[in-house]
Amino acid sequence: MNSDLLAPGLIPGPSVEDILAGADTTEFRRLVGNDSALQLFNYWSRLLREHGLAMKQQFDPLEVPALLSNIYIEEWDPEERQSRMRLMGEDLKAVWNEDVIGLRTDDFVRGDVNALWKQSDRIVYFENRTAILAYNMEYLDRPHCVLRDLTLPMQDHQGNRFAIGYIWQEH
Repeated sequence: MNSDLLAPGLIPGPSVEDILAGADTTEFRRLVGNDSALQLFNYWSRLLREHGLAMKQQFDPLEVPALLSNIYIEEWDPEERQSRMRLMGEDLKAVWNEDVIGLRTDDFVRGDVNALWKQSDRIVYFENRTAILAYNMEYLDRPHCVLRDLTLPMQDHQGNRFAIGYIWQEH
């Protein structure tokens, strides 16, 4: 567990330009502190260098099969001015205990977590930066948990904005 991320919040990471320029990401990697999330970051960084931000079509799940149950893809919905869930791994579906595919952030996240996700949208979709989020999920029917979320920008060839992320639980 990474003690720098115990409190809920958002940490902006390196930008697409930083990664492409070969910036040192050691501190960001230390803050992520999760081997699986770092695998996704490494794969995303490689795709970014090879294809630029318009890498969505090149994402190959077979490159990161062990991560798929904790990966999600969101798409920026310009009409609604918020993200919409497009894909979510099976372990993440269990965390939300409902099917959220196709839903907007406002449809399934409330309160402080909703505000945090909208801050992340600005950083990821419009500043083209990576981000780490930490937030509490509180339930009526099961124990509360703390989630960590690495989110990374990408686009398709039409310029539509997406985020791919990896979510893990801290205990």
